[in-house]
Amino acid sequence: MNILYLAHRIPYPPDKGDKLRSFRQIEYLARRHRVWCACFVDTRSDEQYVNPLRAYCHDVAAIRLNRTRSTMRGLFGLLRGGTVTESFYTYSAMYAAVRRWCESVKFDAVAAFSSSMAPSALQVPVKRRVLDLCDLDSQKWLEYAAASRGPARWLYHTEGRRLAPKERAWIDAFDATLLITEAEAAALDGAARPGKLHIVGNGVSLPELATRDSSDDVVSAPQQVASSAKGVHESSRPPTVGFVGVMDYRPNVDAVCWFVSQCWPDIRALCPEAVFRIVGRSPTRRIRRLAIIPGVEVAGSVEDVLAEVRRFDVSVAPMRIARGLQNKVLEAMAAAKPVVLTSKAATGIAGRHAQEFLIADRPSNIVQNVVWLLTDRAERERLGRAARRFVAVHHCWEEALRMFELVVTGVLERTTRRVSLPQRPVPVQAEELAVPAGV
Repeated sequence: MNILYLAHRIPYPPDKGDKLRSFRQIEYLARRHRVWCACFVDTRSDEQYVNPLRAYCHDVAAIRLNRTRSTMRGLFGLLRGGTVTESFYTYSAMYAAVRRWCESVKFDAVAAFSSSMAPSALQVPVKRRVLDLCDLDSQKWLEYAAASRGPARWLYHTEGRRLAPKERAWIDAFDATLLITEAEAAALDGAARPGKLHIVGNGVSLPELATRDSSDDVVSAPQQVASSAKGVHESSRPPTVGFVGVMDYRPNVDAVCWFVSQCWPDIRALCPEAVFRIVGRSPTRRIRRLAIIPGVEVAGSVEDVLAEVRRFDVSVAPMRIARGLQNKVLEAMAAAKPVVLTSKAATGIAGRHAQEFLIADRPSNIVQNVVWLLTDRAERERLGRAARRFVAVHHCWEEALRMFELVVTGVLERTTRRVSLPQRPVPVQAEELAVPAGV
């Protein structure tokens, strides 16, 4: 088949959630089909990735996006009664590139990644249109509004309120729509016609496990209770709590700043040598300022994220704003790292509290869980092994991408059942967890 793929951001390199999903989809489709990719390039530095992306595509049209002009265009669109989402990505160069291809290529299907590209996909003369919403952007904007004040609150609320009916209209206009979790589908309240929605999650690659290093040794079992009471973690390197994410993305910034403010002082009081390492590109000024707090390290962009994750004793995902599936959680679990996360971050991951990860929303419970894991190596390793086994079974990329191809090619066009990865029941949102005395 000849497939046109539209993306709001160049899907290469696969170094963040949306790029990872879109790149994997293109890579998989290219095994058996011819793929043309039209996408936007956010920054000048991303232009270097256009040619590497061509290795997977028959052709690539990369449109340079001027963020200042797009923002102004988006705001004018909002003031005229529309949405920022639609106006921000309205570029004549994108339409022109697609038209040129359509003059010489008969496309069998178009796949649009995210709500941003839905209007562009509807302009393509093609028999089959598939929209990968991933998650509902309208709900994300409404969550932003709830966490904001002043003009920003109005802007986010207006965008979310106007975008919600647009999303439902696009679901009707496309032949099929993908969502990343059942929770996202539930938010539509059954508005989509039967057979329109398909649940296709994300996968994760299982990295090789690092060999056990003597530097990772902590206190022996007889010493653990006494050590935990004193906050001691005996090791040749400090006990490390870690977070990985793009650090100019609002939910990540909010999560890290809240964790440092509400949880980190108590963790340091119990584990004075502990380090909180923040890994991810483009840290905002607010994030960079956290480095003045004792024990907080802002690593920023790193060459090898996996090497950083392997340094973590505990990975945290203290998200207060979250939609869809948190790749950062899956990747830590795949590396056999124990994860402490909020119930919002756990949405879409059908793991079980105290079995594959630890769920806590209140700062006091997050502190208890993190300190427990820092001072109990056996529990860290048990939870890490269980986490890795879970993602190996339930978040396999090959299965997710096979489902994606079946939807794009129309094999499932006449069925009314949803396509989903095998999942367990939704995780129990528990706050209570027995912890060692003195923690």
